[in-house]
Amino acid sequence: MEVDGEENQGRGEDSSAKWCPFASELDWNVAVGQKSLDRFLSIPGVVERLGLSFKDVRELFIKVDTIPERVPWKTTSLAFPDRPEEKHLVRYRDIIEAIKALLGNPSYAKQIVWRPRMVFTDASKTKQVFSEMWTGLWWNELQQYLPKGAAAAPVIIATDKTQLTQFLGNNSAYPVYLTLGNIPRAIRRKPSQHACILLGYLPVSKISRKGLTKREHKARTQRIFHAAMRLIVKPLIAAGEEGIEVTSRDSFIRKVFPVLASYVADYPEQCLVTCSKYGMCLKCQCPADMLSKDKPATLCTSELTEDIISHAWDSGRGRAAAVEAKCMMLDVSGGVKKPFWVGLPYADVHLSITPDELDNRLRCLPLAHGVRHFKNGISSLSQISGKERKEMACILLACLIGKVSKETMLTFRSLLDFIYLSQYPTFHANKDVLIKLGIRDDFNIPKIHSLLHYEQAIRLFGTTDNYNTEMFEHLPIEFAKDAWRATNHRNEFPQMVRWITRNKKMALYEAFQKECSLEDQAQDEEDKPEDGNPGSPSDGAAAAPDGNTIDGVESTMGITIAKYPPAVERSDGWREGSEQT
Repeated sequence: MEVDGEENQGRGEDSSAKWCPFASELDWNVAVGQKSLDRFLSIPGVVERLGLSFKDVRELFIKVDTIPERVPWKTTSLAFPDRPEEKHLVRYRDIIEAIKALLGNPSYAKQIVWRPRMVFTDASKTKQVFSEMWTGLWWNELQQYLPKGAAAAPVIIATDKTQLTQFLGNNSAYPVYLTLGNIPRAIRRKPSQHACILLGYLPVSKISRKGLTKREHKARTQRIFHAAMRLIVKPLIAAGEEGIEVTSRDSFIRKVFPVLASYVADYPEQCLVTCSKYGMCLKCQCPADMLSKDKPATLCTSELTEDIISHAWDSGRGRAAAVEAKCMMLDVSGGVKKPFWVGLPYADVHLSITPDELDNRLRCLPLAHGVRHFKNGISSLSQISGKERKEMACILLACLIGKVSKETMLTFRSLLDFIYLSQYPTFHANKDVLIKLGIRDDFNIPKIHSLLHYEQAIRLFGTTDNYNTEMFEHLPIEFAKDAWRATNHRNEFPQMVRWITRNKKMALYEAFQKECSLEDQAQDEEDKPEDGNPGSPSDGAAAAPDGNTIDGVESTMGITIAKYPPAVERSDGWREGSEQT
């Protein structure tokens, strides 16, 4: 078995060898707890009595750095031709190696799914059930285009720009995460399983506004994003066309085709990814003033968006202002000439963009108890947390009882019910009451319109917890905030990468050792004799020829005496489980 490129030591060798680069199991167990380790190791006699191979944290880190890396890091700088002195650094990993690392993780290797399935409620197959990504129509259709015997690897990418500080400057990080639809969603949501990998950090360095208009500055920000993402996902083009060989835990070498299935982001980032005009639906071609309609329009496609951009650049003769104007007329942002998703096999970015959650903090139905009391109301609150929004949801609906009409109550209640139900027509049937009451002039809101596209997304990719932003909410804490706090806050990104790499090495090394222990136990079980098997000798017993004496028992036939459990002797002298001789 291989983990991180390190081969498992063969059975029969020195038991301490499998703990390399650590001297022993005790050496590793002490290394796991790094906090206050220096103070512990400074106690006279501790290192000598425990026989540790390191005497402080610095030596421990040197030892950890010798563990083979899960996926190595790369650094590339981007710059505009007219401003070569402005470097925008992209720190990233090879996406193909990252996919192989996820598929080869021993923690969940036996749970990986390689083939799509169609699940129905009963044998009549009239009602289909959608849950995991492999039960969706998208994977089932994709499988038909792949060579016989090949497997798909649905790639799920997420980006989430994170603020690192609130008081010390404007430090931020722009991490890119990767996971796969082959991994069950319950495992993907557990941080301890390491089923999501940090794929890279996008540039966050500011672009100088000197000599640029507001439109030009915005366009350059978009180009930097797409150039960095193109650098990261480019290997998917060849891999999606030709496939890659992946060795799975069952020792089979599979031909795997990684394909972009879902891109998880909030609405502003979705507009950036799809090169769409802000305020539009990213799934269909519905005009901005028609978003309140209860029927979706013709679906958008990557080819359509690419053609609009290409035609605008050709007819605009390279003039950025003219290009953007032509694109905006067709609800496409014209700031990027070549989006990063152009050329990705079997991928459609508009299909990959799943409907944005109404509000990530409004996901759960109110609890029946523990309702918070807002002493001073909610109007004066600022920087409202997700917990506070949930607590508001518990009381707002109750506050409307007796104050508004039945239609208004149905409107808001159906919106809350939608958190658990994929589509609730009650909301669309009653939402016009808010216009009659003068609360709104219209419902041309992209997030409200996105409710119409949930049904399609669930049929294609399974339930929403396969691709919503909640799955990645815990990752910025580890991969951005905690990593930043571990640095000296100067040239922090190399330090963050080093800190994350060491932590993941320790976690995967522990998983590797657990897997080795399970294999050793399984091998020991196989080596044990099958006790009490009639007709076959066991340890401590043997079959003797006629006339020989074995353990003081004379026999005229070959017998087997079980090693354990002992035979039960009855009061009449008869031994159960033996023959009378």
